[in-house]
Amino acid sequence: MSYSNPTSAVYRFPAATLSTAAIIGRIVGPAGKSGRLIDIGNVVTTGVTVAANTIDVGLTADVDAFGTLSVPVSSAGAVANGMTRGTDDDIPADTVVEVSTNGECTAGAGDVLVTIEWY
Repeated sequence: MSYSNPTSAVYRFPAATLSTAAIIGRIVGPAGKSGRLIDIGNVVTTGVTVAANTIDVGLTADVDAFGTLSVPVSSAGAVANGMTRGTDDDIPADTVVEVSTNGECTAGAGDVLVTIEWY
């Protein structure tokens, strides 16, 4: 399989707490395949208050290597997508990808969706 014919996967982290800086979850792609982050999405499940929040997709040593998403102050049901691409285009094969939040908001939670194409 080549980059022109990837396998697409959406990883969902339901009702993830955004108000505490932490790793929301980890992703490991199919064995031996590299990947490319396509988008990060969020559906607010508990209102995001006081400040916008950042969700990162990257590595332990570089938390936003592949991309970031800003979740604005918003009420339950609001959506955010349209990530900002990180400095690394390709996810190396057999790498643990971390999805994390910086915890800038006072309260908030959301269903976080990460779309990656593996090739």
